[in-house]
Amino acid sequence: MRNQRWKTAALCLGLMTLLGGSGLAAAERQQLTEQKAQMKAEGWREISEGVFERQLGPNKVEHMGFGREGLVWTMGDLNRRIERLNTEYKLYPSEKLGVIIADLTIQSAKIRRQLWNLEQGPSEGLSSMSSAVVGASCGNICYGASADAYHLTTTQGVAALADAKFNSTCGYSGTTTAYAYARATLNGTTNTVSQSDPDSGTSITSHAVASANGGSVAGIPCYSEASASATSSGLGISYSTSDTNSICPTVACSVNINGTSVEFFTGPGCRSRTWSATATGCTASTYQWKIGGTVVGTGSTYTKSLCPGTASFTLDLTINSGAASDSHPVEIVFEPCECCGPGICP
Repeated sequence: MRNQRWKTAALCLGLMTLLGGSGLAAAERQQLTEQKAQMKAEGWREISEGVFERQLGPNKVEHMGFGREGLVWTMGDLNRRIERLNTEYKLYPSEKLGVIIADLTIQSAKIRRQLWNLEQGPSEGLSSMSSAVVGASCGNICYGASADAYHLTTTQGVAALADAKFNSTCGYSGTTTAYAYARATLNGTTNTVSQSDPDSGTSITSHAVASANGGSVAGIPCYSEASASATSSGLGISYSTSDTNSICPTVACSVNINGTSVEFFTGPGCRSRTWSATATGCTASTYQWKIGGTVVGTGSTYTKSLCPGTASFTLDLTINSGAASDSHPVEIVFEPCECCGPGICP
């Protein structure tokens, strides 16, 4: 389900340099036009000055911001997320969801301070900093993020996964954040799972994952959300992506028998073998093992002693009073050795 989209900074830094400068030469204006055309061809659209958006799916979107305008938009987007998560917290309060809200609030405050610092030093603005970055002395800067919110496939439920990274060999620092949130109702109880992972530095990664089993009930839909971002005020870049999901289809109950299917014997002596059941999409499980129509076990595993004279048989399993079943033939092969002593038999 993951959709990795790590970004290199070559195109981004070029745009940032132009957007950060107060005056553009003719060659720079031409370069800016070409770079915007390239982004448009890749599915991006400029939603405001210095901010680009690309739709990756029905609820999945990514944003690129450059210069002060990009940081301002990113701060506003963070505040919108905080407001939405606060609404979720009021309905389904949890300590870990509160941690996500607190982490995003801190990140928004950091961007506000970074913007204030940038305004205090126009002579050290984004244009001069980015021109140093794109020079020959600094050729390894990358940043990116991925976010996926989706429904589970082996059992009913929802999940979310987010990753972000920032790496610079030139001394520039960045901030990465990743959070994941999942909510579903199981047996009348609505459960929420949350994880948040913020970091800052010159070589950093953030990772968050959340999963909740269950479905929707009247008035309480299932829901999952993932978000990840990488920002650097020194470089004047901000990249974020997010995804949401509100479907959690039921999964048909199925079961598989795991264990030996052929046993070879060359001499006397018995051995014990165990078969296990792997159930998928079954919220409650009762087991019934049969051989030749006779019940031989009722647990999630079945153990039987096999001997050279044991006849081949088929092991049948039903789960949840016939909701799902599986059959597993077991062949017993006896090839006696007529020689005396080890190492003599052919």
